[in-house]
Amino acid sequence: MIEENFGIVLIKMKNHFEKKLIIISALFFTGTIYAERFLDDPIAKLNSSITEIGFREESVISDDEVKINYYIKGSKKKALVFVHGYSCSSEYWWPQLEYFSKDHTVIAVDLAGHGKSGLNRKEYTMDAFGDDVQSVIEHLELDEVILIGHSMGGPVVVKAANKLGSKTRLIIGVDTFQDLSQEGISTFGRIAVNTMFRLFYDSMTQDIVDDFFIEESNHDLEKWIRNDAIETPKKVSQGTLDALLTMNYVKSLDELSVPIIALNGKSFMETKLDVNFEAYKNLEIELIDQVGHFIMLEKPTEFNAWLESKISQ
Repeated sequence: MIEENFGIVLIKMKNHFEKKLIIISALFFTGTIYAERFLDDPIAKLNSSITEIGFREESVISDDEVKINYYIKGSKKKALVFVHGYSCSSEYWWPQLEYFSKDHTVIAVDLAGHGKSGLNRKEYTMDAFGDDVQSVIEHLELDEVILIGHSMGGPVVVKAANKLGSKTRLIIGVDTFQDLSQEGISTFGRIAVNTMFRLFYDSMTQDIVDDFFIEESNHDLEKWIRNDAIETPKKVSQGTLDALLTMNYVKSLDELSVPIIALNGKSFMETKLDVNFEAYKNLEIELIDQVGHFIMLEKPTEFNAWLESKISQ
């Protein structure tokens, strides 16, 4: 039985225009779902190559001539596709890649400017990031995918799903989709934020990263993530921030009918439940206590159990 302190509570679910209130009291899973290998020494795993757990490292060229690096294990035409967030990379999915590749074809994508992908993108937009994911899936000629996005990876997989049509069976969001009513920041606000970011890059980056963690977060993991964010090229960070500021959920979701399920923490940012259920009908949101922004790294055993239950529905 899952630990009490994980405390997942399914607050509300709204599918087919009907709201339901459900409380999850426990999750049951076999010992194989545990992420012991990662938990033994998480930093050593994060500093190692994903190829060490049997993944192939490959790449494809995006529409705007950027090399998009990705990792793949398996040969089935139905796949789980993992997409990282702001200033992150495929390594952030290490415990999920190891576990789910036992029974599924699994792919992790480095978005342009991140991980081992190219740095030559001229303009970073959410549409371009969505194209990165689409390019990999179409290059591999996949028939069906479940798109899994953490943080910024959430809006990225929404954009990818818009482009992939019937290939997308399900979207999974991890600490993302806090406000699906957003239509993008105003031009004035965008200029103001971008100007502030240029002038106070180091301090603003530090402030952003500080909000990712709670007091109980693993301090070694926190340090690793913090260093990764600081080392991200300034052009990439600013371009990625601008892509987030201009994301229009209303328009993107209007073109979408794929089920969306999200697991959000309570510490990083408030999830606007009622607003979200009004904005997108085929939506399920679950909230988790006592964890920072990187749920899949901080609670890998419990997260894998949760994700297993969702993709097997």
